[in-house]
Amino acid sequence: MGPYRNPPVSVGGVIEVVFDPKDLSNVETPSEMMSGRVSLPAAIISGLVLAFSLLMLFFGG
Repeated sequence: MGPYRNPPVSVGGVIEVVFDPKDLSNVETPSEMMSGRVSLPAAIISGLVLAFSLLMLFFGG
């Protein structure tokens, strides 16, 4: 058994993967990747949380 609860393909089957040719250890299936529709809002929210945390750390009471 691999790192999946439900493997995306049976043994000997074909599967589509996305990888970095400079780092072959960095491989994901397309379903595991974040889409641009999710990653931009996630980055914005993370930045806002970080900014709020820093403000509270330096100026909060």
